[in-house]
Amino acid sequence: MRFWVLAIAATAACSSSKPKRGLTVEAKHARYAVIRDTAARMGVHNGALLAGIAMSETNLAHCQIEAPYACPGPASPSCNGGPVIAGAADGPCTAMQGGLGMFQFDAGTYADTLAQYGPRVLTIEGSTEQAVAFVLDKIVSDVPGTQDWLGAAAWLDRVPLVKGQPALDQWSQLLACRYNGCCTHNATCENRAAGYRDNALAAYAEMGDAFWRTNDRCESLPYGGVIDVRSSCYLAAGDPRHRARELAGYAGSVEWAPASSGDADELAEWIVKVPHGRYHVDVHLDGTFGRTKQARYEIAHAGKLDTVTVDQTSAVGFVPLGAFDFAGSGDEHVLLRDNTGESHVQVAFDAVRVTP
Repeated sequence: MRFWVLAIAATAACSSSKPKRGLTVEAKHARYAVIRDTAARMGVHNGALLAGIAMSETNLAHCQIEAPYACPGPASPSCNGGPVIAGAADGPCTAMQGGLGMFQFDAGTYADTLAQYGPRVLTIEGSTEQAVAFVLDKIVSDVPGTQDWLGAAAWLDRVPLVKGQPALDQWSQLLACRYNGCCTHNATCENRAAGYRDNALAAYAEMGDAFWRTNDRCESLPYGGVIDVRSSCYLAAGDPRHRARELAGYAGSVEWAPASSGDADELAEWIVKVPHGRYHVDVHLDGTFGRTKQARYEIAHAGKLDTVTVDQTSAVGFVPLGAFDFAGSGDEHVLLRDNTGESHVQVAFDAVRVTP
């Protein structure tokens, strides 16, 4: 499902007599790290652009105690059970209609927002995940030539963090339009776009390139090995509302999503960095959450693309996809999408093993 405009409620003062608390430097940097790492796990390596959104909306505040002038929202585990920050531009705090959290997701009342995005949006990581999914969906909609999640992520990663660059201005104007509904070129909309741009540049400059760089985190496996979910060589793409995590599978971690019959909504990519040679590739089946009989694993290797279909109900443990030649360079990976063509079944994303 796509949403064309995300309604944002600015964190206007609920009571001007309340003091401004703000974040400590340490807390601010920790929040930058959450944004950076969450975006990287979802295939986005230009995390400062996401940080610019959070700075523009709440100055990185997520909990109401960090911004006592704002409204108190629902309780959040990221706030030690205290209220999440809520905007007040839609009315008094008692109306419970403001945007919630660091990225200010707003579908109406607090109850409406939780019904649409789920309770995980109240957490710092969950709010960031939803923000990544939202902006990539809008890039697919608005930027010519970006037809899917991976294409949108690649476009976002190419946006230079240099003032005056057309792609950065295009990104900022896209945010002003799709995140704020400010789609014209009047002074108000231009100021909103400039705020997203300048806050992203400020976040990048504050922490430096080494902090924000994540595209080289995936380490090579000189003797092969296991690539588990949620590792630095695993990419989880898609709307986080449609993806579940379970304490099962290889090393007690497996993810799953409902199978679809149309375009892929969810996908997983295991990045394979091994020296040149021939390798066995196996996938782990959890025996519980994987219910599709048509899981199509795509193996990109040595300039080729092979597809192997696996019945995820057929076994428990590692099962072979085959032996493949790897060049040891370029975009080599194993990829699994949820569009199996089935109904009422689940596609599981578990570990991949590569051995010489």
